[in-house]
Amino acid sequence: MRLIILILILVAGLLLRLDNAWQGSERNLPDSAAYERIARGLHEHGEFAQHGPGTPAHPQPATNYSPGLPLLTAGLYELTGREDVRDARILLALISALSIPLAWRIAARLAPEGLGSWAQVTAAAVAAFYPTVISDTGMLLTEPLAGTLLAGAVLTILRAQGSARIRDWAPPGILLGLTALVRPEYLPISLLVGAAVLLTGAGRAAGAEGAAGIAARARAGAAPAATMVAAAAVVLAPWMAFAFGEAGRPVPVSTGGGQTLFTGSVLASGGDPQRVMPQLLAEHPRVAARIERQNRASGEGPDSITPERVFALLADREHPGDPVDVALTRMGRENYLDALRTEPLGLAGFLAAKSARVWWRGRSDLTGTIPGQASHWAITGLALAGLVLLALRRRDEFWVIIALTAGATAIGAILVASPRRSLVLWPLIAALAGLGATGVIELARAGLARRTRPLPVA
Repeated sequence: MRLIILILILVAGLLLRLDNAWQGSERNLPDSAAYERIARGLHEHGEFAQHGPGTPAHPQPATNYSPGLPLLTAGLYELTGREDVRDARILLALISALSIPLAWRIAARLAPEGLGSWAQVTAAAVAAFYPTVISDTGMLLTEPLAGTLLAGAVLTILRAQGSARIRDWAPPGILLGLTALVRPEYLPISLLVGAAVLLTGAGRAAGAEGAAGIAARARAGAAPAATMVAAAAVVLAPWMAFAFGEAGRPVPVSTGGGQTLFTGSVLASGGDPQRVMPQLLAEHPRVAARIERQNRASGEGPDSITPERVFALLADREHPGDPVDVALTRMGRENYLDALRTEPLGLAGFLAAKSARVWWRGRSDLTGTIPGQASHWAITGLALAGLVLLALRRRDEFWVIIALTAGATAIGAILVASPRRSLVLWPLIAALAGLGATGVIELARAGLARRTRPLPVA
């Protein structure tokens, strides 16, 4: 029966994704359009750069974008012999649908005995029918691909826990490396996951052998963690070597970290990245005047005033001669250090608000209504309850999952606090929501048992 339910949910989720992929989104997000142009540049010109119609006059450097999705799309173009973005969207829809059975399997491993069915059905339904993950398949975005890769990495880690065979730890490392190629913030987050594997392995050995088993504890945790990190490094090494050759300096997957760090460090924006550019233009009238002079000379209009252009001019003004991403990294770091010295409480509130924005806000285009927001809050609340249950039951899985969720939260708090960051973790959130649902069921059963318990007869 459970298999039939999974198949029905999977088919329904797949059909919804394929319909969106076939039709395409009415409003193509800027990132999606940029990935399309980079894939075109790879396929037509063999270079990692934006090419073709719609390329802005002042485009964001292609190296600011993660390479995984454009490389996959360009490879698909080469394989099919045609340059049709619909093919890429359909491929992403198929990959996204794989997250449904992955969430099902993760929930099965997390749920207590006797309640696995409830957890699995809830997890599969949340992964299949959350509106944002469906609508995103109508564009060329990284979240569907990264979400499935990360869910696969988590499942392989859970399966490998307790295994002494080193080969069992290579698949999760490979999947984490691929995830980092698609979403660069998962490079540092993968190191946190490795640390969690190290600690859980060491803890298990310590419980078995006591204080005398120092060497055993080191082997138990260090070998799996090192295997994972090494496997991820093998996946990332070719691209990092290419990026180093292009930039002439080490590049951790992409150069976009500088812009996102600077964008996220502007306290006056309140954590909303859309408010950063107007705030900067108001604070730096010379930059605004320079853009106005350039537009008068070129005949460009207001549409040419983009955040990337403003950031580049500001970086050139503050740190002339430095690469833009390096200058923006320094400026972002300086903003945070100044705030730490002058208004530490304000900085703490700013970071807390950005952390909440990652999880509780949701994408406003799909959770802007009261029912949509309530549904998002309910799912997130169930997932939080599931995480608490893992902690209370002292499950090893807790440390891996908290490394991922805390890492994503910290990245969002420091860089750009986009609700899109939580979408990469959505299959895992779905599994945790399934576990949280089992907690609700257990509480309901306990309450019902108390109410229906027969009274003792005197």
